Amino acid sequence: MTSMFVYTYKNYDGSEKTLKYPIEIPYRDNCAELAHRIVATELDPVMKYLDADVDLKEALKAFVERENQNFYDRRDEDLLNKARNGQIDVENFVTEMDKLYKEEVLEYAERMGPSDEEIFAQAFHQLVHSPLLPDILANEKSYAKSISELNTRMYDEIDELNRKQATEMDEKVQQLDVSTTSDDINQLLSQHYSNQNLLRKRWESKLEAKRGHQKYEYRNWVTSQVGEALINNPTSLHASSTPIGNKSSMFVTQNLALEESFTIHLGSQLKHMHNIRILSADVTDFCNPLHRDENLNGLNMALGLYSSSLSGIVVLTPSGSVQALPNIVKNANMSTEFHFDQIENQIERIEEDLKRTRDDGGAEMQSQKLHPGDFFITRHSNLSQTHVIFHLISDESSDSPGEITSRHPVILGLRNILKTASRHDISMLTIPALLRHEMAEDMTVPWSIRRAELVFKCAKGFMIESATWGGTEINTLQLLLPHNISEELFSTLAGMVSNVFRVANPKIL
Repeated sequence: MTSMFVYTYKNYDGSEKTLKYPIEIPYRDNCAELAHRIVATELDPVMKYLDADVDLKEALKAFVERENQNFYDRRDEDLLNKARNGQIDVENFVTEMDKLYKEEVLEYAERMGPSDEEIFAQAFHQLVHSPLLPDILANEKSYAKSISELNTRMYDEIDELNRKQATEMDEKVQQLDVSTTSDDINQLLSQHYSNQNLLRKRWESKLEAKRGHQKYEYRNWVTSQVGEALINNPTSLHASSTPIGNKSSMFVTQNLALEESFTIHLGSQLKHMHNIRILSADVTDFCNPLHRDENLNGLNMALGLYSSSLSGIVVLTPSGSVQALPNIVKNANMSTEFHFDQIENQIERIEEDLKRTRDDGGAEMQSQKLHPGDFFITRHSNLSQTHVIFHLISDESSDSPGEITSRHPVILGLRNILKTASRHDISMLTIPALLRHEMAEDMTVPWSIRRAELVFKCAKGFMIESATWGGTEINTLQLLLPHNISEELFSTLAGMVSNVFRVANPKIL
């Protein structure tokens, strides 16, 4: 709303003048500054030497006060009339006023402080670098054993029920058209499905309750241990009795027959050293339950969890809905996830975010699904060799592998993954060297060589490019080949690594 400020004054020659100046109401700025600006721009230049702004400031101040008050009176009267006539949503009005009070008035402001997640993360990070680390690992192992036993009992009961139902169905089918009709078989199928669903839901509910209890108990124990240590011996949290070892090699991996390692230097001007490791293994070997193997007792996983030496792996996933490989979901549920949500809850939240994006995108995005090159991320602290899983969407048929180029969506998705890893402290990344997890009959030797060369060259280019992205350098890149690859083909592809990445050889002077 604009009001016209009218001001009558005597000019420097004694004549009367009238000034008209539009002012936006309500006006909340300084009247003295506005008066000075009006004298400088609207009056004769001589007037500023005659202190014309003194009288103008008083008149302007009175005008602004009067017009502001009239504006607020009209606004409030209009709101009262709408409230009397039921034209205003009182609940929304109260909510908005509550929000304004919390934002503007210190007395009503929300008390800000670290969240429970941040407190637990800081407490765990302190304990894990103290002599209490063995106690942490022992508690985690005990909790994992309890959950693993419940999972084993669940799968045993499900298998037993499946065997009984299969026997019962065979007997019914043999009596078809004798004493059994097709309706009886359909009814039996429905009953079997209901019994299976009921059994699974009962066990899942029991497991969820057990995990929730363990997580609450474990987090309370960690935070209480930090408090007791600070009270009894403040210096105890700064001395670790456990050697951390080489920062660039945070994980103890299984001994693999097909494996080679290289040290390379990449960069156009400033060279950076990287470790390249090519190996043959099943992708789920990097996502085993943490405490299942005695050699992988959680030490390296715990030390790297809140550090700049995180470990990640790229897992190829079919398009469509957000879903992880069943074996990875099963392994992640073999113990309680103390630091993050369970994997199903993470996936559910990703689905909700994707749905919200579609709803905000309008009608043209309603049918949008995840396409090749897209990826989603899950975080883990209870898997053997990885903190972060990049689920990369790839729809390449296993029966007819095709030729791809460096501009293929999956290759570009791999570039985005390397960029994300570099920006979020992931220093060790495992990628599928053939963009496949299993060897198939149609994957010939020439095809495998061409595919590996493309992935190697693109990965090298992305790593050189990562120096300009900022963040953490990917110190170790693992090139994962399918576990059922032949030794001859593995040797051929391993020999390509030194040619593509130009391995740094020592010079004898």
